[in-house]
Formats: sequence, structure tokens, C-alpha cells
Amino acid sequence: MSPIGNNTCGVLSFVIAIIAATHSSASQADPFLSRDQNPFTMIYGQPMPTSAWLPEPAAPRYYVSLDIANTLNAEDTGLEKLLIDFEGYHLTFGGMEALNKDWALRLDLSFIYRSGGVFDHAIDEWHKVFGLPRAFRPLVPDNNISIYYARADTINYGSNQSISGIADSQLGLGHQIYRGDKTAVSAWGSIDMPLGKRNELTGNNDLDYAFWLAGSTRLGDLSSIDTNFGVVFPGDSIFADLDTEDLVVFGHIGTHLALNQRIALKLQLTGHSGYYKDTTLDFLGSSWILVFGGSVRIGRCSAIDIGFGEDIDVGASPDASLLISWKSRLAC
Repeated sequence: MSPIGNNTCGVLSFVIAIIAATHSSASQADPFLSRDQNPFTMIYGQPMPTSAWLPEPAAPRYYVSLDIANTLNAEDTGLEKLLIDFEGYHLTFGGMEALNKDWALRLDLSFIYRSGGVFDHAIDEWHKVFGLPRAFRPLVPDNNISIYYARADTINYGSNQSISGIADSQLGLGHQIYRGDKTAVSAWGSIDMPLGKRNELTGNNDLDYAFWLAGSTRLGDLSSIDTNFGVVFPGDSIFADLDTEDLVVFGHIGTHLALNQRIALKLQLTGHSGYYKDTTLDFLGSSWILVFGGSVRIGRCSAIDIGFGEDIDVGASPDASLLISWKSRLAC
């Protein structure tokens, strides 16, 4: 895993030091709010991981999540050519509110900023120190931005400009199928609202739909295992010469291992099938991402998650990512 910078460890230590003196109580553990930050796939309505436990009436949940991704990927198969070099900041404001004890609404509003970034050198140095593959990083100047895809010598997308703005956002409806003392199952459906811009890769100017199941099982009083499994029906492709698949499968499995009532370790494996037909490029195909880190409680009803993402399916998604999420409940 590549670090996002030396300040990350300092921030994590600072947060833990503050929380160590703060009273808190155990509450249900939620999954990391992280998904593939590949700009060519994240525009098609795949939802972020969802808790199987719907909120109680009069106890809505809110969250703010920042996913920072840095990558340099280059591929050339003769027919297709791709160059991806950027640092992206994906900020999500979201919430879940019960309609009654068995139904809930979820709304995620997203904003995206992509640029050349500031962490290229730190990531390359980490690769050198630990003998990890440096790929094309020694050959490309630091902190550049380039997003380019061509097929049969026709440029389908090309940009070297920073972008910022609102992205496609999601409205979801969930139903509590089962809720026991230690296990919960819920069913979800969502629609991806086309608020972003196709030419800036913040949206695809079309509606996308997703349906999935969420499950969770508690392990004792504090720890748990959670999972999501579902499908996305993506809208029209942003590429003139490359169609989207009719159906994309996605899912995650994660574990929340509490050290005490304040601090927990978290590990999550997330993946999806390819979003495009007739391509052999790794960056446009399926991906697997491992996110690991922890969660720190703030008082009784809030927590901060910090996670680091690694593309274990190398070349299929951004090289490195940092996730910081704040989650809160009005009652717990």
C-alpha cells in the first residue's frame, strides 16, 4: 500500500490520542464508504457499501466521506491506448432516514476534484524504499494530469485540465428483510441522478440503476462481518466506440474487529465486473480493491473511519487511495 504522505500517520495518531479520553459506547459497525475511484467506471451508478441495519425511526444517520485516489496507468494493445495520470478527491455528503421500521431512504450527494495532485513523489519514494513496482512513475513528471483513451486511432476522450464540480448523485430506497439480535439483511435499490458532466467525467448524462442485498452479523458485542452483493444497470457509454455492459456485478465483504469500545480495526475487499464490452484494457475491466484501516469512536453516536486502499488487481483501478469518513447518528 502506498502512503498519501507523512501527515497521514500524524493525523491518525492525533485523532486516536483525542479519542482515548472520550467516553463512548459500542454501536453497530458500518462498512468503509469506499468504492473504485476509476473515473471511467465510477460514473455509472455503483453505490457505496451499505449497512444492513436500517436506521431506527427518529434516528437518522449522516456521513461525510472523502476518498483521495492517486494513479498512473498506461496501456497500449494496438487497437486501444490509455493513459491515466491524476489525483482525485471524491467528497460525499450522505444520509439515511427511516420512513418506518422497515423502510428507509438514502441520499448521497457527490463532488469531485481532479488535478495533478501533490503526492506523486511520496508514492514513488515509497515504492523505491520497499522494492515495489514503480511502473511508469520514473518516466513521467510529478503532479501532472492526463486522462486519455483512444480506440482504432480515434480519440474517445482526452483531457489534461483540472476539473471540479458536482458529480452524479444517488437516491436509494431500502427494505429491512430481517433484523435479529445479531444478524440483519436488507434489500436496496437506487437511481443515479445525472447531475455531473460527461465531458469532465463527473457523470454520464444518463440514468443508472442498482439493486443489491446487504447483510451483517455481529461477532460478540463489538465486532462484526458485513457484505453487499448486487448489480448495476449502467446507462449509455461516454465513449462513442465502446458500449457499456448490460449488467455489472459488484460487491464487498468486510470485517470490523473491535479492540475496545473506542477503536476498531477494519478490513474490506471490494470488487466489480467490467463496465465495458469489447475491451481488453485492464483499467476498463473488472477490479478488486483491498481497503484496510480503522475506526475511532467520538462520543456515543459518531465515528471517524480512516482507510487505505490498494489495487490488488494491479492496473485495474487507481494505485493508491486514502479514505476519511465521519459518521454520526442523532440517537444511538
